[in-house]
Amino acid sequence: MKRIFAALLCAGLIMVFASGCFGGQQTNQADVATGDEARSLEAADYNNDFEGLCNYFAAHGYINPKDETKATDMDLSLVGAKAGKKFTAVRIDDKDVKNITIELYEFNTGENKSTADEIIASVKSNGTFSILNLPEVKAYLSDNGKFMMIYTDKGLDEKKTDSDNYKWREEVLEKFKAFHK
Repeated sequence: MKRIFAALLCAGLIMVFASGCFGGQQTNQADVATGDEARSLEAADYNNDFEGLCNYFAAHGYINPKDETKATDMDLSLVGAKAGKKFTAVRIDDKDVKNITIELYEFNTGENKSTADEIIASVKSNGTFSILNLPEVKAYLSDNGKFMMIYTDKGLDEKKTDSDNYKWREEVLEKFKAFHK
């Protein structure tokens, strides 16, 4: 009975982690980009901050920060981030996309925050990190090291490089990494 309870508890923690429902320090919805001003497709036309990154992604159609049903506030203390939000992707070749999420985080670079430093170092060294003894999470850092993205697509098959999902992820990664080099 104890093993069953422990297994259920572990599964519950993984579900909470995956859904981003930890609560705690969160970004105010009003502080997140609206996308209204996000018309340019050039990264240099956006502020080098979380709102600028969200506006840049909205301009490309990757996220819709105005749709509260597709955005979730995240517990920033778990990764030591300054700002962060999880978005349900809004399109792929003008079709609805299911099971794709994009988590974006901004770190205070240059400040001594052990949690953030550990996460960034882990992602730099092996492309993954782990918190709360949960399974490793694949993540990406922008070229300037200030932003982190977790891209999750349950329908992505790494072997099918000609699939729409694979191509879309590669496009998103290219734009993310290049944001304010």
